[in-house]
Amino acid sequence: MADPAPPSLSFGSPGLTNVENQVKGLIEATETNIERLTAQIRELTLMREKERSVLATLRLMIVPIGKLPTELLVDIFKRVVHAPEAHFGDPPFEMTLRGLSSHTGRVSLRRVLRLAQVSPYWRQITHTSPYLWTGSVHVDLDKKRTSDDTYLSGLQDLLARSSPLPISVSLTGTSIKSIKSVSASSSARARIIVNTAQRWRSLSLDMVPFTHFNDLVPGTFKALKWLNIRTRWHQTEPVIVFHSSPRLRSLTLDLNHNAPSNLALFQMPWSQLTDLHVTDHSVGGCRAILLQCSNLVSAKFDTSHDWDFPPEAAQSPVVVLPSLKTLVIEFSGATSEPIGGVAAFFMPLALPSLKTLDLQFNPDGDLTWPTEVFSQFQNRSQNIKRIDLMFSVIDVAGLVALLRHSPALTTLDIQNCWNCVEDAVFEALRYDDGATLPLAPKLQNLHFTNVGLGFEEDILEAAIRSRWWTDEQGLNDPPPRVARLKSFSIACADDGRQLSEDLMNDLIEQGLELHCY
Repeated sequence: MADPAPPSLSFGSPGLTNVENQVKGLIEATETNIERLTAQIRELTLMREKERSVLATLRLMIVPIGKLPTELLVDIFKRVVHAPEAHFGDPPFEMTLRGLSSHTGRVSLRRVLRLAQVSPYWRQITHTSPYLWTGSVHVDLDKKRTSDDTYLSGLQDLLARSSPLPISVSLTGTSIKSIKSVSASSSARARIIVNTAQRWRSLSLDMVPFTHFNDLVPGTFKALKWLNIRTRWHQTEPVIVFHSSPRLRSLTLDLNHNAPSNLALFQMPWSQLTDLHVTDHSVGGCRAILLQCSNLVSAKFDTSHDWDFPPEAAQSPVVVLPSLKTLVIEFSGATSEPIGGVAAFFMPLALPSLKTLDLQFNPDGDLTWPTEVFSQFQNRSQNIKRIDLMFSVIDVAGLVALLRHSPALTTLDIQNCWNCVEDAVFEALRYDDGATLPLAPKLQNLHFTNVGLGFEEDILEAAIRSRWWTDEQGLNDPPPRVARLKSFSIACADDGRQLSEDLMNDLIEQGLELHCY
């Protein structure tokens, strides 16, 4: 019997339709199988990652660092995060640490993020250790960013992970006019950072203006200890929000280019400050602030020597600041007045604990040294051990008076003074056993740099030798009533002026630290 004829596969024939239906069925079955295998692969991949995590944890348990208690591991992380480093990178957002350079601080954040990527265990430790996230956060409220959402998310994470510990904050802005901001991005940054204000340990502000801070609730800065304000903005309204900062101890106010002075507008808890640095051209304003700082330990002023208060204001009653140990003043100005700012500044001061006094002047200023007022100040401040004078217009009489009223002075350093070093100074310094009251009896270090040539070498030598002796000579009875010199240096404005080589070699060989440039 002959074979049956094959089904016709011509277009539209029933045979072709059956074949297509069979292929479609196979396609559906194959796609279903692929989906099933893909799901299995996904599940197996997840299982593999879980096993890898378990494997990493198990391996960590047998390596030395995996046996450490969590507290010890956190302490190691702290040391790694905050250690200085010479090579720096760029983090997702800025983070600095107090006491370290900004670049070093930025690396610290990168280190935290890297530690968090080592293993799930380390990630858990870093994310739950607030100390690792308590650097200083810098926020520029005006800076435009291409990825603001990422920045804001990172900023929120950083602040959340540092809670509840205190943090340091640095805020900058050049055009912002309200804490609510002029742009959505700046507003979001402001809201995020201001919500943590009660945890701010230190705050650095370089913004204009400052009045928007008055919108904050008094007492917001309950943790604030260090405050640094720098502005070039002409402030017109008082800044009062920092007045209720119970822990504030250190304040820096840089208002150097403000005219007129805005210093009086910044209301601070002056009486509780221990460290103060003010830059403002109002010497009267600086003095008014200093007299309110009854607990101050260290102070620095960059100001003018032009008295800008009424003349009668210079006659202030004496005010005792019992704890002030270091006072640095940089005077600038260009005029000379009967009551100058230098005299007025020292007229009411009594500083019984003062140890270091550093005075710097404008080399182009026309100033008369207030010998009488300064001597009276010294009589009220009997424990000064070191005095530094730069570009001072003190004359010979003024310098001798300064030495006469310095019973505790051990170091005197005078730089760029062309009219104060003459024979009379070294004659006064020459110690005489018969003198009833030796000049500067505790003086040990005497340094002159860029001074005039108005002295003779033999008079200088006599002064040095009267205050210098060898150990054997010091056994004489009665012993000298002055301290033995430790170091002496002199550098004349004229490079050709030198002490004789024989004199220098003799004193140096005996042990005196002697330099002549």
